[in-house]
Amino acid sequence: MTGARVAIVMGGDPPARSEVTAQFLLDAGGTALILTGDPGAVDPRLDTTDEGPVEVRVNDATARLESYRSGAVDPDDDVLAALAAGGDAPLAAVLGWEYARRAAAAGVWDVVVVELDGDLAAVRRIAAAGELTAFVESRWPAHVRFASMAAGDRADARTREAHRLSLLAAEVSTFLAGPVEVMVAGSVPGRTAALAELARGAVTPSVSPDGSGGYRVECPVPDRPTTPPSVEGDELRLDLDGVRTVVRLPALLSRCTLVTTHFDPEARAVVAGFVPDPELWPPNLVPSGFADRSG
Repeated sequence: MTGARVAIVMGGDPPARSEVTAQFLLDAGGTALILTGDPGAVDPRLDTTDEGPVEVRVNDATARLESYRSGAVDPDDDVLAALAAGGDAPLAAVLGWEYARRAAAAGVWDVVVVELDGDLAAVRRIAAAGELTAFVESRWPAHVRFASMAAGDRADARTREAHRLSLLAAEVSTFLAGPVEVMVAGSVPGRTAALAELARGAVTPSVSPDGSGGYRVECPVPDRPTTPPSVEGDELRLDLDGVRTVVRLPALLSRCTLVTTHFDPEARAVVAGFVPDPELWPPNLVPSGFADRSG
C-alpha cells in the first residue's frame, strides 16, 4: 500500500500533459509532487512556490543511474555498465519508478504524479520492470541466485548484483500493478491506456474449463499481438508494437502446458488453451489422451 494517491500522465506534448496534470491536481486537492522531464511546462494554475502545495522535481535518469552504480557491489562491472547506459534503458526507468514508489510511501504528499512523454515510449518505461526481471532471470535464474546468496559476502559479486536488481524490479512491479491511475494526453488515449494497463501488470485474465479437461484463458488486449504469445514460468508474455508485456497467470496454470493461442478480434482478446501436464498432476486427474497433447 502507498501513502499517497499515484497517477501517471502520459502521451501528448508537454503543455497537453501539464494541462491534464493540473486539472487532476485541482480536482484532487491537497499537496502534490510532480515528477517530470519538463519542469518548465508546469501549468500556471498550480501554486509551485515555496509556500504552495505543489512541488515539482526533475525526473533525472542520469543522476539516478550514477547513484545506483555508486552503491553497487562492483560499480565497474561491464554488465551493470551496459544496463546503466542511456536514460531510456530499462534500469533507468525502473529507478525512476522506485523513486516515485518511495515518494508515495513517504506520506509527505497527498498525490504523486509521474509525467511521461510519448505514447509507446511511455508504455515501454512502464513495462521496464518486467523487461529487467526477464533479463536477470535469463542469465541468473532464481535458483542460481538464491544458491549463491547462501554464501553471504563470499557470493559471486555479479550474482549478488543480479539479486539486488531482481529485488528492485519486483518492488517496482508490485507498485505499478497496484492502485495507480493512468491518464493519456495523446491522440489515441484508449489504445495507449489499454497498453499501459498491460504493461503495468494490472490486467487479470479470465480462466474457465474448456469442456475437454483443459482450460480456456482469455486476456483483453487492444490489438493482435505481433508475435505468438508464450508462457514463461507463471506469466503469459505478449508482444504488442514492440512492447513486451507480461500477464500473471493463476497458480493452477503453472501445472499446465500452453497448446493453442489465437486473437479474437470481436472480443479484443487473446484466447489461450492449456492442458494439464501429466508429469505435474496425479494420474487420476489427467484426462485420457492428454499425455500426447502436452509437453
